[in-house]
Amino acid sequence: MNLFFLHGFLGRPSDWAVVKAHLPQHEGLRIFTPDYLKELSLGPQHTFEKWAENFTKLVEGHGCAGERNILVGYSLGGRLALHALEKKPALWYKAIFVSTNPGFNDPHESFDPTSEERRQRWMNDSYWAEEFLKAPWDMVLRNWNAQPVFGGGETEPTRIEKEYSRETLSLALTQWSLAQQRNMRSVIQKQVQKIIWMVGERDEKFMEMSRRLTEEVQGLRLETVPASSHRVLFDSPKDLGERIRQLIQQLL
Repeated sequence: MNLFFLHGFLGRPSDWAVVKAHLPQHEGLRIFTPDYLKELSLGPQHTFEKWAENFTKLVEGHGCAGERNILVGYSLGGRLALHALEKKPALWYKAIFVSTNPGFNDPHESFDPTSEERRQRWMNDSYWAEEFLKAPWDMVLRNWNAQPVFGGGETEPTRIEKEYSRETLSLALTQWSLAQQRNMRSVIQKQVQKIIWMVGERDEKFMEMSRRLTEEVQGLRLETVPASSHRVLFDSPKDLGERIRQLIQQLL
């Protein structure tokens, strides 16, 4: 069995350390934490679709084809994971999406680049792209963390400038902007039996979005993580690890 963890924007593979510590120590379990902000084949110079193609090749290159693979994506990593699941569903036995946005709910699963909400999101992400490229690091990080979506969090992850390429961060915000992402609800519906959708109970925006998603996608398994904000990975890593451990033990 193989586990693939995808971190969020500004994330590092080490973000999963506490989660991994609560997983079973089993010789049949392999864990991968690719750093898509540093691996060129997985970087934001690629569109969602090309990224999914390259990620699929990486997974298969690890000799994981034909095995029970579990995909876990957090926030931006969850949005990327949706595209990986769409690209090759047969590669994944289960997929866990944590604090993940399924995309704007365009009518008839279409992509309307002229919609007002997409235009607003594009303007917002373009602003942040410029900030991450040029503004003083401490200032942009402080302003980023002050966004309402991160409210109610217990823990603010430490982010050190030298660990990043600011050009890569800037590009990720535009290339992988929600404004560029298709409505992925049809993918979720087609693969609903494989999916576990997790959201922090204090994450008001994503809680409401997830409730609506369960109405739109029949049979979707929604799990609420207590005492967690949007940053479930940092507020409740032990809880998240325990939930994944239970799933693994059912499968091993």
